[in-house]
Amino acid sequence: MSPKRYKRRNNILYRLRKKGIRCVTKERTIFIPYGKNPYDIHQIRQLLLEFNFVVQVYIE
Repeated sequence: MSPKRYKRRNNILYRLRKKGIRCVTKERTIFIPYGKNPYDIHQIRQLLLEFNFVVQVYIE
């Protein structure tokens, strides 16, 4: 991946983590609480489409 793509991914992850969503970058996994729609959050959609992340739902 080029340095620009790394920077873009890191910026998206930073904005997502500010919203309180947990992400594991090495596993490319986004953890979201049960009951929330992951597609409502723009940063999650970006990571899913551009960087092949997956969403894992968990019960609080």
